[in-house]
Amino acid sequence: MAHLSKYIENINFIAWVFHPNTELEEWWSQFETEHPEEKRNIQLARKILMKFRTSNDELPESEKIMLFSKVLKQVEEKQHAGKAMRFIPGLLKYAAVALLFFSIGALLFYKPNHFDLQNYAQKLTEPISGNSAKLIRANGEDITLTADKSILQYEADGKLVVNKDTINIDQSKPARNLAMNQLIIPYGKTSEVILPDRTKVFLNAGSRLIYPENFSGETREVYLVGEAFFEVKHDVNHPFIVMVGDLRIKVLGTRFNVSAYPADNVIETVLAEGKVSLGQNNAGFFDKATDLIPDQMASFDKTTKMTNVKTVETDNYTLWTAGILKFESTDLNRILKQVERFYNIRFHFSDPLLGGLRISGKLELNEDKDEICRRIATTASIKILKKGDDLYEVVR
Repeated sequence: MAHLSKYIENINFIAWVFHPNTELEEWWSQFETEHPEEKRNIQLARKILMKFRTSNDELPESEKIMLFSKVLKQVEEKQHAGKAMRFIPGLLKYAAVALLFFSIGALLFYKPNHFDLQNYAQKLTEPISGNSAKLIRANGEDITLTADKSILQYEADGKLVVNKDTINIDQSKPARNLAMNQLIIPYGKTSEVILPDRTKVFLNAGSRLIYPENFSGETREVYLVGEAFFEVKHDVNHPFIVMVGDLRIKVLGTRFNVSAYPADNVIETVLAEGKVSLGQNNAGFFDKATDLIPDQMASFDKTTKMTNVKTVETDNYTLWTAGILKFESTDLNRILKQVERFYNIRFHFSDPLLGGLRISGKLELNEDKDEICRRIATTASIKILKKGDDLYEVVR
């Protein structure tokens, strides 16, 4: 399925299948000529996408996306539980459907002359943990990032440097709204990326950043799933906008942290420097903007749609970028969730009430995971028992 994945996840390929034009026809025709060994994979990928286009034609596009999203959720749940699926007939075999549903959000990219980032973002799920991070470029190229912390930098001459390796970017094609990259960081990994406008983004474990190959237009828009710390390059004429699910965070030049994991019920925005504005999005959850000043945190509750602003110790929310986890009177459940993501491990509470224990301290995240567990157990006066390579049990 890896051979099909690079086409089904390729935004320009999807655009060619559903909304072909002269430019796309010429590009893919030349590609098939230069890569005849890929012709069969291209034809099969087209058939898979066209199968979805001809299904449920009576439904409007928005309802199709919602339907696909629900099926995706069921597929992921069954995968997680280790259950087999036997009800997909014909062309849509289990592997193909699982892959297609996982990437179905990309279908929103091909809408002509429109890129609905907010709508697309709402359909993304939390990245599945794996061994390597991945950059899916706008041209469909997959770049595997094997380092525990990958570093990407877009140079002024148009080159992309990935962990000190230079990759040339084709500047001959005009920038288009649908030319979006996806940087996917699984549990156990982190990343640092310097975007084309010189904005620096630190991406935490279990996160995904969607951004253009080149910024164009009046705003600089990116989308985040998970957690990231932004150091935004100041540009008064081109505000920087971070889309995080239900929120739209607008800045000119500032430093702030956003935690927006799909599994969490609260989206937290912590401002370290400058000013940010949390404003209305397409879903209309806000009637007016909420502005933050340094050392403030805005907590948006996804259920109540309410935002609470309070003063916080900024280091408690930003030091993870330096490999340090600092916490003050923080519940154990939150701390262990952060440790889970960083080390790609799992904790099980023998008593759910243990997750409410509050502790304070600081952890150096470059230490061995077993030593980290020992330190947490000592601080919380509990026991953390190792049940497997990646599984721990929390007991009294």
